[in-house]
Amino acid sequence: MAQSVWYLRHEDQIFGPFPVPQIEEAMKLGEVSPDWEISLNQSDWLSIADSAQFKAEKTAWTTAEAEDTVSWREQREQARLRWLQDTGSGIAQEARDPARDAAVRNSIAHDYIRTHALLKAEKSKPVSLSIGLLALVLIAGVGIFIWLGQGDKPIQTGISLTVDCAATLSNGVNWTGCNRRGISQPGGQARNARLDSAVIDDAHLKNADLSYASLKKASLRNAELTGIKLTGADLSGANLAGADLSNADLSYAVLTGANLTGVRLTGARLDKATWIDGHVCAPGSLDTCQ
Repeated sequence: MAQSVWYLRHEDQIFGPFPVPQIEEAMKLGEVSPDWEISLNQSDWLSIADSAQFKAEKTAWTTAEAEDTVSWREQREQARLRWLQDTGSGIAQEARDPARDAAVRNSIAHDYIRTHALLKAEKSKPVSLSIGLLALVLIAGVGIFIWLGQGDKPIQTGISLTVDCAATLSNGVNWTGCNRRGISQPGGQARNARLDSAVIDDAHLKNADLSYASLKKASLRNAELTGIKLTGADLSGANLAGADLSNADLSYAVLTGANLTGVRLTGARLDKATWIDGHVCAPGSLDTCQ
């Protein structure tokens, strides 16, 4: 089944969409918590804890069916009312409107039931439909939704991390705008790293793993990147002139507006990558975007 992409909502801000591995990585780093909400369509929202869609070592939570959730809300409200009556706290109680309360409960139940149905349908979709959905999301999202609206709190690459140009290339590192020309770290791990506008010319990163990293407008001229893993990475506007990307994995990467002058792509995987002109490469694309 093709990988789903999800929107996140927190404190009235919507981020994404993002693939599941990227969200799980952010949860492991403590940048996203189970009370954040997820959605496939920006209309039906469910908390991460209730969705049971993601795994994270630092997160422990259980699923709850829609009926159980509604029942729990009702029990909590009844307990609150009993507390107010028993304590005689003098807190003025708002007059209850049974019709309005019933409408609220029905609305909550409807939202949860609809969301659970959406999740169930997503799990049961045939492969062909999932691939088509993912392709449409990628096409519609290029330059509009993917990586859009992410400020200081984006989840894709270290939400809460500050820029540290002296830090070692590692998972979630933030090198935004840093000059790390000539860095040599073959086989390094830098998943979900933020390298936007960084200068990494003449770098030696053979067989490194930069999956889901953000390299928007980064400079990687003449870099040794053979065998590098850039799955789902954002290279929009990046300068890759003269770089060697032989046998690299660029599946689902975004290359919109990138400079690929003199780039070697021998044996490079480009499955579902978004090419420099914005079109999505066909599955099985090798050496060139088909």
